[in-house]
Amino acid sequence: MLLKDQQRVHNAINYVLENITAPLSIAEVAKQVYLSEFHFHRIFKSITNEPFNQFVRRKRLERAFHCLLRYNQPTITEVSENCGFSSSANFSKAFQAYFGFTPSQHRKATPGINSKNGKLFSKYGKEISPATTYNGSLSEQQSDVVKSKIIRIEVVKLADTHYCTIASTQGYAIEGINGAWENMREWLARHNIPMEAGKSAAFCFDNMWLTPEQMCRYESAYVIDDIEWAKQSDVCVRTQKAGRYLAIEYSGKKSEMQQQMQQLYLWILSDYFANTHLNITYEYVIERYINIDCNNDIFHVEVLIKVN
Repeated sequence: MLLKDQQRVHNAINYVLENITAPLSIAEVAKQVYLSEFHFHRIFKSITNEPFNQFVRRKRLERAFHCLLRYNQPTITEVSENCGFSSSANFSKAFQAYFGFTPSQHRKATPGINSKNGKLFSKYGKEISPATTYNGSLSEQQSDVVKSKIIRIEVVKLADTHYCTIASTQGYAIEGINGAWENMREWLARHNIPMEAGKSAAFCFDNMWLTPEQMCRYESAYVIDDIEWAKQSDVCVRTQKAGRYLAIEYSGKKSEMQQQMQQLYLWILSDYFANTHLNITYEYVIERYINIDCNNDIFHVEVLIKVN
């Protein structure tokens, strides 16, 4: 896949996420990235593993799923408007068809209901329920293990940071992640940019408990100083926006990194945020790779989650 096509899909996704509350057509977005509708549809699906209209609908529903759990309790009408639905009735119908339960049941954590009647389970095999939002939670012992590996957790203010990025074309699958990093290393070498400690990161856009693995968006990222030069090159660029972030510094075994990071995220979503007044923006999660030491089986990462 050409990096130029990745750039166009990257820009299209950014446009969708920035305009998620507005009506969006494939013709409009294709025009934004200077492609015909046919060509745009073809390359979008080949890179994201789902058709454009399905992507937009899924992102709206997943955003609504999280918004309904916010501490400040927006109304269902407010959620439907903020997620780009034409009416609360259309939103409720689409939400139940996809997740298998209503927005009200989700908000109230109604027991005895699961997602087996929804598209999320029938098509993708993802089973959730209002009472156990992320398909269960950690045991007390597992939670204690996660907390024992947390070095630091605090809300910090960060300035803009610019990155060049290359996305996985296999979502969160380890093969896709490794491929994204192989392409990043090749791109940096081609432009004589050395890989330095503390500059590698990843942008993770999707909740692994809600989104099929191959449709999750993972972008390998590397800090770049000359953002204007990067924009003119054959690579995608993304800015970590200035603002308040929940910063969680975490260390574990490199050989168990994928499993340990999943448990960390489950603890954050089902335990930490459930007991705090922080509201997540749900744009993306950033993983800053402070140290990856395969020889000594250690990884050291900082997770950044933008909060209001």
